[in-house]
Amino acid sequence: MSRPSLPLSGFRAFEAAARHLSFARAADELCVTPAAISHQVRTLEDYLGVALFRRSGRRVLLTEAGQSCCPTCGAAST
Repeated sequence: MSRPSLPLSGFRAFEAAARHLSFARAADELCVTPAAISHQVRTLEDYLGVALFRRSGRRVLLTEAGQSCCPTCGAAST
């Protein structure tokens, strides 16, 4: 059985959300809904097998894995 293709939209959503530390602001930037950002990031996390964000209500923070995927974004969250 072949592995599903790499979810490129998830990378774009992840990068924007990581820079802003906000799915809502990432959604505004990419002209989609916050739910779409959440879905795209979740699909990427499922593909990679690791959580990239810690979700707490409407707030999101990068996990260690998320920081290592986006080093310049991780510096902004500390």
